[in-house]
This record gives sequence, structure tokens and C-alpha cells, in this order.
Amino acid sequence: MRIVSIFGCGWIGKALIPILKESYTLKASTRSQRSLEDIPLEDRYILNENNDFFHPQFYKTDVVIIAIPPRGAYLETIKALLNYLRPQTQIILLSSTSIYTQTDGILHENSDKSVKNTSLMLKTERFVEKNHEKTIILRLGGLMGYDRIAGKYSAGKTLDCDAFVNYIHRDDVVSIIKLMIDKKVSSDLLNVVAPLHPCKKDIYDKNAQQFGFDKTLFKENKILGKQISSDKLKEKYHYHFLKENPLHFW
Repeated sequence: MRIVSIFGCGWIGKALIPILKESYTLKASTRSQRSLEDIPLEDRYILNENNDFFHPQFYKTDVVIIAIPPRGAYLETIKALLNYLRPQTQIILLSSTSIYTQTDGILHENSDKSVKNTSLMLKTERFVEKNHEKTIILRLGGLMGYDRIAGKYSAGKTLDCDAFVNYIHRDDVVSIIKLMIDKKVSSDLLNVVAPLHPCKKDIYDKNAQQFGFDKTLFKENKILGKQISSDKLKEKYHYHFLKENPLHFW
């Protein structure tokens, strides 16, 4: 049975465990003893600055899913991680569509002129691609679903203008990661965003009514913003989204 190591057991990492453990031998890591106790696996490890992110058993694996948020010494952490990986180990790096600029129009993976070259996430993508041949980069849209409810944290506030959303449901993120592992994809760069892009106002209004919080107000009715395409994922891998429309994520 192939071995999969999950580097970082946050909202996505923890959700991967029940889905992957049916088909793969799993290992997982977290930064602290407190978080370690929440991981429902025997093979679980603390990896942080104190041990230079090293534990020999964690790196005896076929696949490493990098699922930590881009905070603090993020790039330095990834560099440390790569030092311990064998060349044949598959990396799945969870990146973000935040690397794209605030432009209008439809953006694809090859929209090089529409990326923020100063973005920490983009610098990390390029470093990993350059230094590890077997790398899959998944650029995740805004992570939603379950307790992450669009409009909840802007309830009662007034925003400048409306915008198209580029959300992805957690169930689809988990499903797509499993697809990459199942198919033994060697390397690729993919946008992971729900194919439909309703505007914030429609979603926020619906959720305010459904969950009983105040509406978010908008100064202008004009709808701005980019729409990030997931066509490559659908066409190349024949992926059918579990949740196509962010209006129906909840």
C-alpha cells in the first residue's frame, strides 16, 4: 500500500484523513503537542523549528501533501522540508489563487501577466518546481463549506463594491487531492475553483437569511473582479465538481 504523509493538519489536512486512509497508509504532522492529540492516526509527528522539521519516519513516504498556511517563515519551512525528501517522492503543494492580481476577466493557469511576482505563495511555487521534479501545485480558491460561511464575517458591514467569487468547497479540495494521488500524476499546475462564479451580494444575502446574521451592504451595484477558470482540471482529468455553485455550498 502506498504511503501518504500530510504536512500540516489544519482544516484541509484533517479532512483528508478519513478519505485517504481507506486506500493509503497515512502519516501526519503538526506543530504542537496540543494539535497532535487531535490527529486520529497512530503515525503522527510534531514537526517545527525546534527539530528543524525533521523526523526520519515522516519522510519515508510516496507522497507528501503540503497543507500549511503561508504565514511566518513559510518559504524557509518548505525549503527545510525539501531537504529531507527523496527525489521520487511526489509533492502536492496547496497554493492559493491569491497569487493572481486584482484584475477583471477570466484567468487561467498560464495567465503569467496576471500574477503577483512579489507573492510569497508564488515564490514558493517557483522554488518547489525548480528544486523538486515531481510537484503538483493546486491553486485553491477561497476555502468554503461547513463552518466557513461566506458573508458571516462581513455581516452588518459596508463594502465598496460587489465582486465575482472564486470559491471552492472543502469536499472538492479533498476529492481533487485524492484524484491526483489515485492517478499518480507526476507534475502539474491546476486552479482549484468552483466552475460557477456568482457575485458576493447574492451569496451573502442568501446566507444572511439562512443563518440569521445581518446582511452585508455594498456602496455600488457594479460587479468587479476576476473569474478564475478550472477548465483545465475538468478537461484534462475529467473532474466533476461535487459543489459547482457557491450559492449552494451550505
